[in-house]
Amino acid sequence: SSGINAEYGEILNEVSLIKEGEKVGQSESTLLNMLNISPFTYGLAIENVYDSGTIFSPAILDITDDDIISKFMSGVRNVATISLAIGYPTCASAPHSIINGFKNLLAIAVETDYTFPEAEQTKEYLKDPSKFAALTAAAAPAAEAAPAEKKEEKKEESEESDDDMGFGLFD
Repeated sequence: SSGINAEYGEILNEVSLIKEGEKVGQSESTLLNMLNISPFTYGLAIENVYDSGTIFSPAILDITDDDIISKFMSGVRNVATISLAIGYPTCASAPHSIINGFKNLLAIAVETDYTFPEAEQTKEYLKDPSKFAALTAAAAPAAEAAPAEKKEEKKEESEESDDDMGFGLFD
């Protein structure tokens, strides 16, 4: 309920006077003026956007910079994918091509006696994985006993698979 005196208005309980979209009547307007509340804004409510013969919803105007960047990056990924698939170098596919070439060089260096500085760490790891166990132990201290057993099993399997160049019939 509310009480209105000549000089001030007093609201005793929570009252919902008006809701968005409703017309304001004379009594609500008087009460709001007495309370010094002016909740009225004037402007246009956009219902549709018309551009070059096409009608869009107003949500199209709510595009952020992140939306534009994500769409652009999606296009760059598509260009890189297509360029890699057809073997046509572009700025988007060049980093991937270089990394793939480096992986091929590492594979050649591992299988042959040819070496280069970047391949040394990979060769060291393949010769003795236990040297790098300290790095994995620091990363996963809780699972320390189980990986040691698995490494021994993997080492035995790798020795067996060297004869068939790593490709087993049922792998």
